[in-house]
Amino acid sequence: MNIRHLAICACLLAAAPAIANDAPPTEESIQQLLTLSNARELLDQIKLQMETTMTAAMRDAQQGQTLTPERQAVLDRMRTKMTAVVNQMLNWDVLQPIYVRTYKASLTQNELDGIINFYQSSAGQAYIKKMPLIMQNVMGEMQGLIKTMQQKLVEIRKETAHELKDLNAQGGS
Repeated sequence: MNIRHLAICACLLAAAPAIANDAPPTEESIQQLLTLSNARELLDQIKLQMETTMTAAMRDAQQGQTLTPERQAVLDRMRTKMTAVVNQMLNWDVLQPIYVRTYKASLTQNELDGIINFYQSSAGQAYIKKMPLIMQNVMGEMQGLIKTMQQKLVEIRKETAHELKDLNAQGGS
């Protein structure tokens, strides 16, 4: 074998680990990550938090008014329908293939192995265990921001409607 062949073989052998690191993750390793990270349980908690947020938003929209039984029944049906849509769309059977496709397209096997190693560590387990509380606290903080944002958006909509009404009154287009 000449020196050229040896050099090519050496380059290929040296590049093999880099090529292996760039391989897409296996579905098995993605499933392992989803299991370790309690992705399914986190999804259930997110849905519960969304239901709580919807209920609070409906209560806030009532502005302390007492509703007739008929109006309350209409709102109850709306909440039931909205909850059904959330449960249908945020269903594990729907989302799991999305997770697999996204992780496969976004991460290498080497990166996923590192993430799995983290989740298997005591710090990773603490992170997983505390994630529901973290999400609950973030959602609680965001509710205040969202309420303020919605109020500002309503004000902008009212101002715009008033401007358009003034233009129509002036005969403008």
